[in-house]
Amino acid sequence: MICFIPGVGAESTEPTGPIAGRGDVIIRALLFDIDGTLIKCFGAGKRSLIRACEEIFGTVGTMEAVDFQGKTDPLILLESLRGMGYGEEEINRNLDPLKQRYFHHLEINIQDGASVMLPGVTPLLERLSRETGILRGLLTGNFRESARIKLERFDLYRYFPFGVFGDDASLRNDMPPIARRRIRDLFNVDLDYGDIVIIGDTIYDIECARAVGAVSLSVGTGWVERETLISLEPDHYFDDLSDTDGILEAILA
Repeated sequence: MICFIPGVGAESTEPTGPIAGRGDVIIRALLFDIDGTLIKCFGAGKRSLIRACEEIFGTVGTMEAVDFQGKTDPLILLESLRGMGYGEEEINRNLDPLKQRYFHHLEINIQDGASVMLPGVTPLLERLSRETGILRGLLTGNFRESARIKLERFDLYRYFPFGVFGDDASLRNDMPPIARRRIRDLFNVDLDYGDIVIIGDTIYDIECARAVGAVSLSVGTGWVERETLISLEPDHYFDDLSDTDGILEAILA
């Protein structure tokens, strides 16, 4: 897909209108996971969701034992509470008040000194913001507002003019088609999946890209062993995001 993007830069928060038809560069969309890829919160999100769940449902079910990696927030809630007799319909009925409590606690817990931004993130995003023809977005299991809270802790949310969130789908593999439609609606670009790069730190990010034929870029900054990620043969692997030139070369190849 050949086209040009005028004015989509680091400060952009809204699409700038139709961009197809200029024929200047090949467009790519880079969709970043958050936890373990851009930042690590070391339990701030889990503590906040547990507290909110206790307040709204009176129980956390099995949440303390649930592995959060690669899962959307709605799926975590369902897996945690269904053993206590809560079905998806009842959880959804209480989702808005739960979100409000969750976001309240997360705003507080994210400020603790344990949360960190991972290596190379700001230089990479700064460089990408100057690259004509690259869209930067999020593909994350976080709710939209919890994604904002986590990323604004490190002044990173401004780099992402769009995204797909846990509010949009409860299964990660359902997110790439939503991302593709959102890119078309917001930027008037109909991307092939081969021009979409899904960047993440778990096996689920690799599987998500593979499910639709998108490009997978795996980073070893999460909690998965390097060898495990490499064994799944992502299209690209980096130990972290600090090799800005190497990452650009990989995604623009």
